Amino acid sequence: MDFYEQTSGCVSRLSPTEQNLFNYIIKNLHIVKDMSIRDLSEKCFVSTTSIFRLVKKLGYQGYADFSQALRDTEKESRKIHMPSIVSSDNYRDSYLKNVIEAVKVITDEKINKFNAIMNRNPNIFIIAEGLSHEVGRYLYRLLTMMGFNAEMPDEEFEFASVLRRIKRDDVLLVLSYTGNNRSVIQKIERIFAIATPTIVSLTRSDNNTIQNMSDLNFYVFADEIDCQGADVTSRCGMISIMETLLYKRLSSDSSTIID
Repeated sequence: MDFYEQTSGCVSRLSPTEQNLFNYIIKNLHIVKDMSIRDLSEKCFVSTTSIFRLVKKLGYQGYADFSQALRDTEKESRKIHMPSIVSSDNYRDSYLKNVIEAVKVITDEKINKFNAIMNRNPNIFIIAEGLSHEVGRYLYRLLTMMGFNAEMPDEEFEFASVLRRIKRDDVLLVLSYTGNNRSVIQKIERIFAIATPTIVSLTRSDNNTIQNMSDLNFYVFADEIDCQGADVTSRCGMISIMETLLYKRLSSDSSTIID
């Protein structure tokens, strides 16, 4: 059982300190997998006892089992799956597991932070490319229908218009599976030269540039699929996360009717 599957049902039982430690592990899995318990305790400014207590809460017998799970999960996440994975017997289970995990790891703290941001009724500018861009178009429509002022600048002249108008109270909704799309990062940097809006991003869970630039980041899980050099990795996790967050807001208003 990989690390995400093992821990997905345990996150809600963690203390605030343990939650912060868990978030660090998720973001830096590729580094933590090779750390000793003492190295991790010094890096996170907690005792080795606190780390061992977290490891036990996550369902591992000890730190060695925990480290091995991180190494196995990191190794698996680096594999590039060919399209034939879709025809494998367990792909449907894997696909469903990825979507469920994306929603399960959304903590109450992140939901509350997202709601606090959206309660400001900000202007929302969606930045995405490739397959993530198609998800962005759907979210643009969903946000607009919910009454938010959303824009998705595609052409350079549209982005130039955003640069003239964007303010600190606005929101950048950034969609990038890898979190390292250079073109998307350059757009964020151009915006930051003018203003520092709140960044809400959806990326995969490993440590990446866009995640580190964000005020609020949500993790996406997927089996990475390459088709003749083109990225066709599922973005359903992005949709499930945003629908969960936005529909939860709708459900809080008993007068809202969805046709």
